[in-house]
Amino acid sequence: MVLFDIITGIILLLFFLKGLKNGFVIELASLAALILGIIAAVMFSGIAAEWMAGFIRSKYISILAFVAVFVGVVILVHLIARLVNRLMKAVALGWINRLAGALFGALKGAFLLSAFILLLESFGMGAFLFSLETKQQSFLYEPLHKFAPATMDLLNINIEHLIPAAEEEEKIIV
Repeated sequence: MVLFDIITGIILLLFFLKGLKNGFVIELASLAALILGIIAAVMFSGIAAEWMAGFIRSKYISILAFVAVFVGVVILVHLIARLVNRLMKAVALGWINRLAGALFGALKGAFLLSAFILLLESFGMGAFLFSLETKQQSFLYEPLHKFAPATMDLLNINIEHLIPAAEEEEKIIV
């Protein structure tokens, strides 16, 4: 076991404990709130900006509208999640919620760590931070390295189609 395993093990344990404390409903809602908040803000910030323009005069109205829609959706999702969480406790399913939350929290932590490792490697920092010896001796490096791509494949999410577009934009700019 190397230092990488100890640090990532502690991080995964913290995500596990946070999931255990919050429960599955709250953990899932926090992720859903972020995604739904961004989608709603993109879709409805224009409408909100038009409405807000009747009350507020600012060159930043579109930014304010985006933030307002995002925050509103996040608050709404969290309120619904708290209600569902209380209902689960009332029907004595609290322990299932907490256990599923712990598992979801650990998986969320593993995904974030995996994405972070891949991000570091894409910027050429992987070899600097993770020596070949560390990679070979670590129990967690290889599984974490593969976790985010495997999860994306499992969920049928393909982000590679964005890469050629970014390369084309570079050619246009240059």
